[in-house]
Amino acid sequence: MRERIWFEMVDAKLKSIYCGLYLAKQRTINKWFNIIIVVFSTSGVLGWSFWKDLPFATSIIIMIMSIVKLLGTELIPNDNTFKKIEKSIDLYCDYYNKLENLWYEFDNDKIDNDKAQRKFYLIVAGEKDISKIINEVIKTKNSSFQDKAEIECNKYFDNIFNLNSNG
Repeated sequence: MRERIWFEMVDAKLKSIYCGLYLAKQRTINKWFNIIIVVFSTSGVLGWSFWKDLPFATSIIIMIMSIVKLLGTELIPNDNTFKKIEKSIDLYCDYYNKLENLWYEFDNDKIDNDKAQRKFYLIVAGEKDISKIINEVIKTKNSSFQDKAEIECNKYFDNIFNLNSNG
């Protein structure tokens, strides 16, 4: 049971870190999307004399910008998406803390295997709610984020639990 708790705890931390990386990337995408829309909308680029002889091209550009702006909420992350990711990070932090507490209790022989198992499955049942939020927001896994999250997670556990010094 000890290893099962440990691996679930590591997985919870990994998912929390992954969500944090995902959130940062989505905010960057949103920022650049908004900058591009503002630049095209306010700069008057399409009013330059260069475009005078290309009315069809300017019409297409305006049409594309209008469609992108309308579909932006579907294509580009928004405040609702950010709130859901932030909530999932908070929930994963709580989930991790419960697992860590259980791991310490079990590792220090404060509870027996049966009690640890019952508590473990009560805690794990709560991840279902987090998964619903995550599946709604994150459609595909990003291997680059996964690699970065694994590195950060390993650093965290190495620092907190002194894994390198314990062998």
